[in-house]
Parts: sequence; structure tokens; C-alpha cells
Amino acid sequence: MISEIGIQNFKSVRDLVLKLGRVTVLIGENGSGKSNILEAIAFAAAAAANKLDPEFLANRGIRVADETWMRSAFSGDDEIIRLSVKGTGLEPIFECEVGPKTRDQDGSFSGWVVSAPVLRQEVYEALQEESFAREIAEALKRMESQRPDRPSKKMEVRTAVKRQLRRVLAASSLRIKKRARLGDNAVVLGLADFMVYAPENTTLRNPPPESAIQPLGTKGEGLIKLLQSFADPKFSDRLQAMKDSLQLFSWFDDFRAPDESAAAQARLQICDRWLAPDRAFFDQRSANEGFLYLLFYFALLMSWRTPPFFAIDNVDASLNPKLCSTLMTQIAGLSKKYEKQVICTTHNPAILDGLNLKDDEQRLYAVGRDSEGHTTVRRVRAPQPQPGEVPVRLSEAFMRGLIGGLPDNF
Repeated sequence: MISEIGIQNFKSVRDLVLKLGRVTVLIGENGSGKSNILEAIAFAAAAAANKLDPEFLANRGIRVADETWMRSAFSGDDEIIRLSVKGTGLEPIFECEVGPKTRDQDGSFSGWVVSAPVLRQEVYEALQEESFAREIAEALKRMESQRPDRPSKKMEVRTAVKRQLRRVLAASSLRIKKRARLGDNAVVLGLADFMVYAPENTTLRNPPPESAIQPLGTKGEGLIKLLQSFADPKFSDRLQAMKDSLQLFSWFDDFRAPDESAAAQARLQICDRWLAPDRAFFDQRSANEGFLYLLFYFALLMSWRTPPFFAIDNVDASLNPKLCSTLMTQIAGLSKKYEKQVICTTHNPAILDGLNLKDDEQRLYAVGRDSEGHTTVRRVRAPQPQPGEVPVRLSEAFMRGLIGGLPDNF
């Protein structure tokens, strides 16, 4: 599981560290940078795969803009985006730098260049390893044979130049090795397939062609085909668990995904327990919008084919407040049961009442902007009422401005 995300110079984020739980919820006023945090993580995953073209970024759920607006635009910031990801155990640390590449002819943007940072201490430690030191010594010898020292140079000057060149070669070699490992490190950490999901009603009702990223697109593409996979007898328990979870809707009785022969129709059969038997089934075009969103979320959480680590932007969309609270409790339970890690954003206070902040795997952050406009995060801890006091619900604390995340200019 991922424990920490570091972001520098991405959109509204200048320098931010977010320590994650299994379920992490972000609250904050509009424009505070919640979605930018999610997109920075997706950008890191895309960088690991070296797929930073606009189409691929959009398929990961990133709002693609001109490269100037993908980088921090604050005064004094440099043009390099820096991203790091740490696990909870002995997993490797993922670190990358992404900068713009320009055309020689006119200096215009032509793409992104991904590299791996190397610290001076890393160079020193690497040179203590015999095999690496030998590799650098051989490279230095080859270089010296091609560019012999001038006889006029003093010995101490030649020695100093040689020492500096050795460090430069070592840093360059380390950078190449670390860059080559980015993809593997992302897979080990569970970062490689990270996406920002924001399902849309139209897409869920009338599925378009499948997303370029399988098995589930960020807007809901591929949902019906993914539901077909739950028909595998090996996963019948997950299918039943999904149907049990959907009992949150009092009218729901059952659903059936089309079999492979009818897959082209892309039509679910949804059963309303209160309708006449001969008319009880209807497809997703007639379904309640909230039902379709929950069906999407449960499939995302329960499927063995969806990413182990992902985000849901505006998880409260189209949901009744009480349903929001229950959904958040369900997300916490299902993510643990099916070994998923989730980041959610919300504007609905009811979502917070589904969290148990006494469980360290469930975390809440208030996102805001500091006096210079940079996105910041502050962890909200479980309330600690005084003896005899009635605990304040998180939704109420949110609305009263006690935990942050609300505008303070009106």
C-alpha cells in the first residue's frame, strides 16, 4: 500500500506531501486544488509508463491543458515537475522529474522528458560498491584514452578534474539506472495503473466505444463488459456481494449483464421488485442515476481487474445525503476486503459521516490555498470531545467551519 505522495510544481501545487490511508478523503472549497492532487498522481503513473501524450493523459482522468498550465505558474518556480511515491514497507521509492522538451527551430513545446533525480549522497554511497566503482573507473579510463591530458597540466589539477569527472559519470550512470527502473517501481507500489475516475451519467446510460484504457474508463466506459466478467463461477461471491450492496436501493431486486453473445447490445437487465413480473426488468437507460453511480463504484472496488490504487473525483455526485454516508462506509469496508486503496474528493458533508477517523486507515484532509495561492493540505483528526460533551458529527463540524475546507471570504 502507498503511504506517501510528494508533489512539486504541478498546477497549483508548489510543494506538498500527502500521507495516505487505505481510504483518503479530500475536502476543500472549489479551486483549492483537490483535483490537481489526484491528477499529479495520475501524471506520475503516466510518467512511469513514459506515456505523456495528451490522449493518454486524458484517458487517465487528467484535465489536459497547455503545458504552461500543467506546470506551476507561480513566480520563482522552476519548470520541472517532481513527483515521489513511498510504500508502507520495503518497496522501492518512486521518484521522477518531468520537464518540457522544446524544438530547436522555434523553442516551442514538443513533449515531456522524464528523468530520475540523483542526490549527492546516492552517488557517494554507490561509489562505495565495488562493482559500480569498477564500472565508473572503466568508463573514466575509456574517456581518458579519447581525451589525453595536456602535459602542461599540474598533477593536482589533473587529479581534481579526474575526481570531479568520476562523480559526474557516476551521477549520470545512476540517473540512467533509476530511470530504467521507474516502470517496475510503479508496478511494485501499485501506482502503475492509477486513474482518476469521474463517471458521467450519459456514459453510464449509453456506453460509447470502449476506453483506450482497460477494463474501465474514467467516465464509465466498459462497465457492462466488466460486469460480464463477474459471471465467472470463480467470482460468484463477488457478484452476490455487489447485489447485496445494491440493496441500499429499496426497489432493487436483481440485475443481469448481457452474455457474450449479446454483448454488442450493451444493455443491463435491472429488476425492480415492485413492478409487475412481466415488466419488472428494464435497462440502464431507464435506471435511476444514483443507482448507476453506485453500480460503477462497487464494480470498481470489487473487480480483480481494476487498479489496486485509484481516485474518485466528486464521489457524492447524484447521491442522497444519507446514501453518501453509507457509501463512504461501504467504500472503507470494500477497499479493505478487496485490497484496494482509494482517494476521494467531495463537497458533500454527509460523506464525512461515513468515515471512522479513529481507524488510521481512514483519513480526512482539508485542502486549501495559502497566502501565496499554493495548494496545501491539513489532516483532520478524530474529534476529542471533553467529558460530558456530545460529540459533533463530522458533517456538522464541516458546515460550521470547525475543520476547514470552506471558503472564508464570504
